[in-house]
Amino acid sequence: MRHLCLLPGLSLLILLFTAGAAEREGAVFCAADIHVDSGAERLAAYQVEITYDAATVKIVGVEGGETEGFRDAPRFDERGMKGVRIIVASFVTDDALAAAGQHRVARLHLRVEGGTPKLGVRVMTACKPGGKRIRLEATISRTQPETEQEKGA
Repeated sequence: MRHLCLLPGLSLLILLFTAGAAEREGAVFCAADIHVDSGAERLAAYQVEITYDAATVKIVGVEGGETEGFRDAPRFDERGMKGVRIIVASFVTDDALAAAGQHRVARLHLRVEGGTPKLGVRVMTACKPGGKRIRLEATISRTQPETEQEKGA
């Protein structure tokens, strides 16, 4: 019975050791912005696939973009935060909010271990108000990394 009481303490010790090991290895936090360009067409909905190396990158959060129509966090599959790809999608609820041109539609928050993360982006689909498919260009850009010590300061 006394051995069972030791299990929670041992689990906490393992968790603290694992977190400390990640800090010693130089883990950094950064963000990756997803930008799209719909040209002259107004963008009402999009779906993009982001690929990454799960051995060095962990997605720790997903937030919305900068334009009013895509300000809320996009939809995504929670399993994508642990795998090698995540599919991110969003749509405007009011066609008047569909904007044309180039803008940031989402931001991924990353925890990176071991150098510069390699991220890829591919447009799966996009449409304008009314549901007609349109051509969409997508790019992904990374912000300056922040070490775990800087994040705590």
